[in-house]
Amino acid sequence: MHPILFTIGPLQIPSYGAALVLAFITATWLLKREAKSQSLNPEATVDVAVMGLLFGLVGAKLLLILIDLPEYLEDPGKLMTTLRSAGVIYGGLIAGAAGIAWYIRRRKLPLWNTLDTMAPFAALGVGLGRISCLMSGCCYGMPYEGPLALIFPDHPDCSAPAGESLFPVQPLGTLNGIVLCMILVWILRRKKFEGQVILAYMFLYSLTRGLLEFLRGDDDERQLWLGDTVSTSQLIAIAGILISVFWYWKRMKEKVK
Repeated sequence: MHPILFTIGPLQIPSYGAALVLAFITATWLLKREAKSQSLNPEATVDVAVMGLLFGLVGAKLLLILIDLPEYLEDPGKLMTTLRSAGVIYGGLIAGAAGIAWYIRRRKLPLWNTLDTMAPFAALGVGLGRISCLMSGCCYGMPYEGPLALIFPDHPDCSAPAGESLFPVQPLGTLNGIVLCMILVWILRRKKFEGQVILAYMFLYSLTRGLLEFLRGDDDERQLWLGDTVSTSQLIAIAGILISVFWYWKRMKEKVK
């Protein structure tokens, strides 16, 4: 891990924030290129992505606070720590999606086509964003002695247990985002109906994220339910799978008609 990327005088550049910014820049650059081939306004599409990012940052922190609300009520000072963290990704995705839908309507852009075009690069951005978790030593994996195991150092900013062999769940999350991006681009260029790509993303991300949750070892830092068997993210993933399947069937049926 490397929590501070570099220092300029009194200014410290955290690797967490730098990785998220790099992920967003990479994803929006590719989105802008793809928007042209999908007959969309590239600048307007990037504006939508920026709006989604802003809403997403707020939503990620709000969900984090809601999940651990009793702790924040007991110690309001923890809010300052929350402001320095990324929050819960699902909260960011949900709030970001709401912000994107609102802004698309406001700019009078084609809703489904814009969402379809953005979906692959949203997957890529979320995947690359997992590099920030690796750099900061958070969202770590379960105990694991196999190939590619990660061992984090003893550092005050690292939540992973020092010196233990852990499953490389953060790099796997990054790989998952890259693979999903490739699959969704393939679907985008062959789609049969409007909404097919965004709904495929919703299904695939929910499925893979739900499975990856089983490989995490930071149970003490996540809210668990149903006898400590599933996390909040897995409950949201189940809802995402059901909603995406329903809407996929509905959109496909409308296309047939």
